Amino acid sequence: MPRVSREQMQSNRAAVVQAASELIRERGMADVTVDAISARAGLTHGSFHKQFASKQALLLEAICAAVDQRRAAVQKTVEEHGSDAPDVLKDWYLSEEHRDNPATGCAVAALVGHAATVTDDALRDAYCRAVGDLLAMIEDGGTADAFGEVALMVGALELARATKGTPLSARFLESARQRLSRQE
Repeated sequence: MPRVSREQMQSNRAAVVQAASELIRERGMADVTVDAISARAGLTHGSFHKQFASKQALLLEAICAAVDQRRAAVQKTVEEHGSDAPDVLKDWYLSEEHRDNPATGCAVAALVGHAATVTDDALRDAYCRAVGDLLAMIEDGGTADAFGEVALMVGALELARATKGTPLSARFLESARQRLSRQE
C-alpha cells in the first residue's frame, strides 16, 4: 500500500476536523461516533487513529475549528457591513437559515445542552471561550447587556430548533428579534 504524502495527511486531518465540527453542532458531542466522523470526511475509520490521540482530542480541535469559522464569518460581516454589523449578525443568528443549519452555525447554541454535562476540562474551557467570543461580539456592538442578549439569542434559537415544524418555532425567532430591536 503506497505511503500517504504529508500534504494528503494534512488534508485528511482537516477533513476529519471539519466533519467532527459539523457533526458535533448537528448532534452534540456525546452522539458523535468516530465512524460517523470518518464517513462524513470520506475516510476510513483507521485514518482517525493515525491522526488523533483520542476522540476527546478530536472533539477539542473540532470545537476550536467551529469557533474559528464563526469568528471569521463575524469578521467578514463586520468588514462588509461596518456599523450595521451587530444588527446583521443578530438577524442572522435568529434566522430560519441558522435554525435549520446547525452544522455551520454557532457552536455555543448547538452545544449548550451538551456543555452542561461535559466532564473534560479542556472541552469545557473551549466551550467557555466560544461563549466569551459571542459575548465579545455583542459587546462590540455597543450593547449594555451582552449577557442578557446572548441568553435571549441562544435560548430562542435552541427553542426554535426544538420546536421546528410547528408554529412555535418561527414565533420564538421573531419574538427574540423584536425584543432585541426594542432594547437598542
